[in-house]
Amino acid sequence: MTESIDEVVLRELLGSHQISMSLYADEGPPPAVSRRPSDALWGGDEAIGWTVVKENDDVMVSHKITTATNDSVASYGLLHDQTFLAKTVLEQEHGSANDAEALLISVAQEVQADLLITEREALLGTRLLDAGNCQVSLPGDALALVALYLRSDGQFILAKVPNVTVTASSTQFHRQVAEVHLPSLTEFVNRAEGRVSAARLLTVLSRARNLFKARDRIALLTSQAATDDIANEISLTFTHSLVDMVAFHDVLARIINEFLKPPESNPPRIKWQNPRWRARVIEEFPDLEDPWSDGGHAKHLNDALRVVRNEIHDVAPVITPFRAERGAAQVGLAFHVEVGARVVTSLGALADDSRLGIRQAFADGHLMDPHLFYEFVMPWMIRSVDDVLGALLPRLQGRPPAQESSLLLCREVVDESVRAIARVHRGSRTRSFDGIAVADGTLGL
Repeated sequence: MTESIDEVVLRELLGSHQISMSLYADEGPPPAVSRRPSDALWGGDEAIGWTVVKENDDVMVSHKITTATNDSVASYGLLHDQTFLAKTVLEQEHGSANDAEALLISVAQEVQADLLITEREALLGTRLLDAGNCQVSLPGDALALVALYLRSDGQFILAKVPNVTVTASSTQFHRQVAEVHLPSLTEFVNRAEGRVSAARLLTVLSRARNLFKARDRIALLTSQAATDDIANEISLTFTHSLVDMVAFHDVLARIINEFLKPPESNPPRIKWQNPRWRARVIEEFPDLEDPWSDGGHAKHLNDALRVVRNEIHDVAPVITPFRAERGAAQVGLAFHVEVGARVVTSLGALADDSRLGIRQAFADGHLMDPHLFYEFVMPWMIRSVDDVLGALLPRLQGRPPAQESSLLLCREVVDESVRAIARVHRGSRTRSFDGIAVADGTLGL
């Protein structure tokens, strides 16, 4: 079967030395797999690179588990109660239970895997995740999780296929990600030189890059076990990201003002919150009426971000049982009730979606999950920026030659499953990221 580019890249990433990956199949490894040397005293013959489960003739310990690499062998015992519980939960959730699936998720939790890569639908949304530290993920989601983990370890991989790895600095990586997600960004920066000040063009690039850099940081911080230090770091990162978002809209206002005839000369009036100035912009650029009119998505987003940004001095991080769809970001940010209500009203106008990351948890205040909030806001932010830059492009001279990005890990890495990041950590037990890939799916491992 021909592998997709996602599968090739994931397989290559899983070969990184920071990652401990083991294959698994219900029927065990194939006959041709490499095995450790047999030894009459110490046993041996374990399948290298595989987690193998065998039934055990014991009332309490129902299965023996062996995970082998070229250098080591680890053994575990699986209690009968563990598989019985897994099967019971699967029956409750799906009306039936598969013995093999119950065994698989029990094994992944017992060996303390951080990630189980599988396409078995019954396991992807199971509540059994609460019982351990194992995240169950589709191959596409696993690509995002593994790539993010490697970035947290300083590996900013632009492309990785057999025998070729292209890396970058953090700044270069996140700039390329921004350019992929904002189609108008590169063209605008290249064509606006001489028409817009170099300092403002640099600011546009910086703000765009910081959107994705902060997204990585928030996702990683909220995946860790909650402590007071982590909570404060999340609050600080979130504060900076809000400033960057609001400032992005502000610098776009100043740039578009330069194209008005005549431009507004009083700086305090150059802002999207100024109805008279905004009306002039829409008259000059009719394409901006939809996003920036009173009912437009960009206007609602700008209002909500400003409310939070203006009140950030009155926000406190708190450890709270915030639970996401696939894991837990156990830190919330506490806002005064009136602030939270205004933000919910503005964002609620963008989409009929209750997963804004905000809920009223106190009689006098709201709690905001910074991860969910960021994930909801990010696509709208990208859209509003792209709308403004796209409206300006027809006013610029010349067209730069088409450039193809070398970034293979673009939307897959930062879009498809950042929402699924949970329990991806480097605990004291190991600095490696442990995972199990089910070998009987489409993933060509």
